[in-house]
Amino acid sequence: MVGHNSQGLILVADDTAESLAFMNEALASAGYTVLVAMDGAQALNIARRMPPDLIMLDAMMPNMDGFEACRALKADADLEDIPVIFLTGLSDPDDVVRGLELGGVDYLTKPVNLEVMLARVQVHLSNSRKTKSARMALEEMGQPAFACNTDGALLWQTRCSLSLLDTAGLDETSLASALQTQALHWLTNQPDRNDSLRLQVGDIRLQLRFLGRPAPGEFLLRLIPDDEELNRRILKESFGLTDREAEVLLWLSRGKTNQEIGQILSMSPRTVNKHLEPVFRKLGVENRTSAAAAALAALTQQ
Repeated sequence: MVGHNSQGLILVADDTAESLAFMNEALASAGYTVLVAMDGAQALNIARRMPPDLIMLDAMMPNMDGFEACRALKADADLEDIPVIFLTGLSDPDDVVRGLELGGVDYLTKPVNLEVMLARVQVHLSNSRKTKSARMALEEMGQPAFACNTDGALLWQTRCSLSLLDTAGLDETSLASALQTQALHWLTNQPDRNDSLRLQVGDIRLQLRFLGRPAPGEFLLRLIPDDEELNRRILKESFGLTDREAEVLLWLSRGKTNQEIGQILSMSPRTVNKHLEPVFRKLGVENRTSAAAAALAALTQQ
């Protein structure tokens, strides 16, 4: 168990005893609790038993090298968010690129410079904690939010974001594709916080709202329905409404009178009122104002 005074739990995997001893001593002296492994397979087993805050992987190890270990870590839902720093004596830039493409956040060249190592570890731990904090807060608030990198690849999504995509009949691949073709220019031009962009994902229109940058190379965004059909689907599923009831409630939430709703939906004001009776009952409210507030809350949350 990590002590209260520990700066964090770090797993170091290296097949060279001298390197392990050097990094263990340096990190422990800086206040970190250190776990050590001699190959990638051992590192994976340790990480699954005691998930660390950060992992340092030697690129070249027997049995399972750092690249394979990183691939396995990123494929594990419980471990995928842990930042990985590669340790490499390789001068080939292709190996560095390969490590980063597999999900590594950084690399250190051997022989490792002590001050550089400690600085990089501190930065990546700090970034990881900020990201986790933002994600947990958005998860708690039920916000449909996600983070992507500068290439438009999705890094993580809240459950609410996944639910919104599912309601719209979309998936993560279609969202990532839309980000890459429609949003990268906007994101790389440094939008202000709360700036919005319309996004066409398949047949569905969404709005992206820029929430900030929790870490370098990472954009935090919120999804907002910007499509009539999707808004109706959300109200229908949120409250167990019929298609017609969801339509009536949607226009009610926009401040329309029964007469105006009747004109829009080609029905009499009396018929509108008949649809509103079960709507009020299903929402557990007694009047139009409360019904509109409940509808807006459901749409805002989604």
